[in-house]
Amino acid sequence: MGRRPLSQTAADRDTAGSRRDEAVAWRPVRDALAGAGWAPVSFEPLAGDVSARRYARLRLASGERRIVCSYPDEMKDVAARFVGSADLLASVAVPTPRLHDYSLQPPVWVLQEDLGPRTLYQRWMEGGSGADSDLSRRLAEARELIGRIQRLPLDPVRALGSPPLDGDLLKFELDQAWERFLEPQGLVADPGLAKQLRSVCSALCERLDSAARVPCHRDFMARNLMLRAEAAARDGGPEELVVIDHQDLRLGPPSYDLASLLNDTLTLSARERRRQLPAAHMDSDRMLQYVAATAQRTLKIAGTFAYFATVGSDRYLRLIPPALRRFLDALEALPEGRELAPRLREVWAPVST
Repeated sequence: MGRRPLSQTAADRDTAGSRRDEAVAWRPVRDALAGAGWAPVSFEPLAGDVSARRYARLRLASGERRIVCSYPDEMKDVAARFVGSADLLASVAVPTPRLHDYSLQPPVWVLQEDLGPRTLYQRWMEGGSGADSDLSRRLAEARELIGRIQRLPLDPVRALGSPPLDGDLLKFELDQAWERFLEPQGLVADPGLAKQLRSVCSALCERLDSAARVPCHRDFMARNLMLRAEAAARDGGPEELVVIDHQDLRLGPPSYDLASLLNDTLTLSARERRRQLPAAHMDSDRMLQYVAATAQRTLKIAGTFAYFATVGSDRYLRLIPPALRRFLDALEALPEGRELAPRLREVWAPVST
């Protein structure tokens, strides 16, 4: 898996725009923005994450704010996918940050709406009165957005250029989790256990590959959902749910985005998951597909979070134990993994509890 893009949400960690290294790095983009009519009154680089992209917050003479994303020149294809996927998602009424301007020629940049500092995940973590009921409602809205994404025509999604999330790519992601997390933690030191887990992982990826692929976001989770407050401020209506980091839009298993939403970041109760799943009209075959996607996704993200820590971002390490627990729960619910899961629970207990 490539490095995950930084979302536009680091306002609480804004760094001083006057730092010399920041000023030098951003000068070509600032000059290009000024040439395009977007000269900022203030320019605040945002704190980094695991990404080759850089983000900054602009304040314009009008008082409006924008977010600019700067891409290395060799990543102009990623910027192009971001722009193209925004157009596609708009065609099926999936809200994304509004694009105000962009350049796919060096320096490569995208200027977009500033949605503020907090994702849906951060809002939920802050808690407060009514947080759980609000989250439940937002998850239902997010499921509806998944359905809209899946109604996209296939050929334009293919044309964006991201490879399909097929069996080979799913297995590759688990191979990376193996190398980045399972082996370094000594979790597959037993040859027999390792062989059995390899076989089970291959089987669940084949199960996912057996379903007809549909358009999917690929990282559809609470950390990639934000709220647009315009309607609430204008007429007292609800804040609109907005999907960010959508440049990886591609074809994949029909259960993948839902498995990501309900398992990737949020520690939901079993009751909340049951509340969300029946509304998704799950028959027995689709439920097994969902469970297989949950197993693949949660083991994959354990490896991703471990990798993030090796390159300087350890904020997600605390999400590894719950991800492993969700993996083990899913594995135990699958015919392929029912025998193996209890043994893994015992061996992995030091890192999953």
